[in-house]
Amino acid sequence: MNGKKILLVTPDFPPKEGGVARYLKAVANHLQDRIEVLTDPNPLWNTFDPTAGYPIYRAPLLSTWMWPRWLKTVQYLWKYRARYDMILTSHVLPIGSAAWIAKMFTRVPYVVFVHGMDVRLAQSSARKLNLSRKVLNGAHLVVANSQALAREVAQIYGVKEVLVVYPCVNEIVAPVQEKTDVETFQLLTVSRLVERKGHAHVLNALAHLKGTGELRAFTYHIVGTGPMEETLRSMVETLGIGEQVIFHGAVTDQERTTLYAQSDVFVEPVSKDPIDKEGFGLVFIEAGQQGLPSISTSIEGVDEAVIHGETGILLQNDSEQELANAILALYRDTELRTAFSQQAREHAKQFLCQTQMSKLDPYL
Repeated sequence: MNGKKILLVTPDFPPKEGGVARYLKAVANHLQDRIEVLTDPNPLWNTFDPTAGYPIYRAPLLSTWMWPRWLKTVQYLWKYRARYDMILTSHVLPIGSAAWIAKMFTRVPYVVFVHGMDVRLAQSSARKLNLSRKVLNGAHLVVANSQALAREVAQIYGVKEVLVVYPCVNEIVAPVQEKTDVETFQLLTVSRLVERKGHAHVLNALAHLKGTGELRAFTYHIVGTGPMEETLRSMVETLGIGEQVIFHGAVTDQERTTLYAQSDVFVEPVSKDPIDKEGFGLVFIEAGQQGLPSISTSIEGVDEAVIHGETGILLQNDSEQELANAILALYRDTELRTAFSQQAREHAKQFLCQTQMSKLDPYL
């Protein structure tokens, strides 16, 4: 690895939560000896910044009075141009726009990390689409978080080379925890509580299986918060499965790992959304690390995290009957569940942070 000084400019960075923030934290950790981060202010900054291991500067990236608002970021990049040999950005618009404009004056190359929603929002108007093409084709490198997104960027924006660096997991140091309750079938979903994650479909499927008597002793663990929480809680009571469903809310990393280890199946039947599209699904890999087979939907991105018939089951549509059948198949067939468990652990190994983030080294 060479000695280039790198600046990561992003509004999404810890302690802010979310998949993009976690992804960029992994990037920064990999490059910690030569990276600095410029990000928006956060009231909880002192819970993260002092122990990050690299400098973090916090200042508003977008202006409240100047238009376009990202010109404020251009000013930062111009002012500190002599300190950096490379700029990393996390959004095509507006931060990528700032890096593209700044490069005209500073000659400092930039890398754009794309994650899905930013790419699709950039297609919302002809002006944004045209600007996004210039930003992406002017980049030293474009990095996507899945093969599906890389194909989309190549086709729509005409980018000739897109490097795929998947979201990653850290290697498990402690032994995988043994399941303590072997009598109860444990199901788990970890996600934002939004409609496209499919919690309602799971609740309906489980209520159906309870009603038929095919699935008796079971517990469904729901981890996460979001706008659907009250609706889902109401559904649970209406469906008569209040004793079988636990809402955990936000949990710590250790609590989440324990829930993975104590469960039998990870279930998240995501649905397609034209804007808020599932990019990859790191939770499926986290589940696989703990030997947890997954049930989800066969859509681009997810089918790279879950391998149908090997690490879990991918449904072809949003049929709740098909979902119930998949749950029942893994409930009844312990040998199949064990085979999926072993293969899920092996599949997860290729998503270790060192493996994924080292793909950046030849370009930086």
